[in-house]
Amino acid sequence: MEMTARKSWSGWRFGALFALLPVGLSACVTTEEGQRMQQQISQLQQGSQQSRQELSEKLQRQSEELNRLLDEARRLTSSLADSSQKSDKLSTEFIQLQGRIEEMQKSLDALQKQFTDYRAHSDTQLEQVSNNIATIKNPPLPDNPDALFNEADRKLVTREFNEARRRYDAFLNRYPQDPRCAKAQLNIGEAYFQENKYANALIALRKVIDNFPKNEEVEIALYKSGQAFFSIKKCTEAKTFYQELLRLYPRTKFKNDVTEQIREISRLAKDKARCET
Repeated sequence: MEMTARKSWSGWRFGALFALLPVGLSACVTTEEGQRMQQQISQLQQGSQQSRQELSEKLQRQSEELNRLLDEARRLTSSLADSSQKSDKLSTEFIQLQGRIEEMQKSLDALQKQFTDYRAHSDTQLEQVSNNIATIKNPPLPDNPDALFNEADRKLVTREFNEARRRYDAFLNRYPQDPRCAKAQLNIGEAYFQENKYANALIALRKVIDNFPKNEEVEIALYKSGQAFFSIKKCTEAKTFYQELLRLYPRTKFKNDVTEQIREISRLAKDKARCET
């Protein structure tokens, strides 16, 4: 079953989600390295701002073009309604325009998703680099795996989400062979999820599925991914994750909840206010 999960998800894509660049933590960081990481933050911030501006401008242009096409469609509709003899030319123009509107809407939806995913990716990168800086400035983290993991758990329970992620990131970098790494990665996703940062949560949860395909935490990662997609109105994606969870884990503890949510998605499928996909 675990190998099936690995093969099944090795080809899965979250649309335009970008692969995160690894940012390492070390137990001892020099002042020179601290300055270098500070420069890295500045460069990431500048690049992120420029890319967001470009995507935002493209979204604006696409929206304006879509509005123009919709105005044209309304004009043609009015012409067809007022004409006693609906000419073939008007009918053809109207059909062609409908096709262009559908293509433009798909393009706009894809661009909006790319913008959202890029922002989540860049925000996650910046947070990881900032956490490196915090590690330099703040008191040192525990230097053994048990103490570090337990401290991360405590920060998660007290809803100090960024501090919890900082400690889980340090745990993953310092002790990559520890059997609790899958749990640490899952809890990074959980911290984002509890902050309603669902796109960031999906990036973290995907790492659980990809990096720890044989671990029992994959079951929870699939369930949480479905919840995250549903929360951002991506019902088709949510349903896919729920169905995969039931396929891979037919006796899952989430079975009743997932079955009910799949029914709810089917009921809301045509409600664009609740389900964009």
